[in-house]
Amino acid sequence: PFPELQMMALETLALDILARHPIPSRNVVGHSDIAPTRKNDPGELFDWRSLAVKGIGMWPERAATGPRNVMDALETVGYETLDYSRALAAFQRHFRPKIIDNKIDEELTCLAAGLLKIINS
Repeated sequence: PFPELQMMALETLALDILARHPIPSRNVVGHSDIAPTRKNDPGELFDWRSLAVKGIGMWPERAATGPRNVMDALETVGYETLDYSRALAAFQRHFRPKIIDNKIDEELTCLAAGLLKIINS
């Protein structure tokens, strides 16, 4: 896990950057979200949910149903999907860190739908 002091320093820095620049909070992402075939950081121990609560990044509410094509949904929200397995792992590291199995299931599908809702709002 990332130490609390390190996460607090990151919160301060990120909020300052977001206040000074016209960057939508939802555009705060990790290396693995941008380049899942090359990067796997910051990893599943990074507390994305806590940051999102403070206005840094995004955290989806699980939708009741998911999209027909999860990979299209991930591509729509910005994931590189050339390697499906790595794209799924990156999504899981960020939004479902307890289960990283590179498989599409109901929970993953409903989380992807929740992200689409954020992006489309």
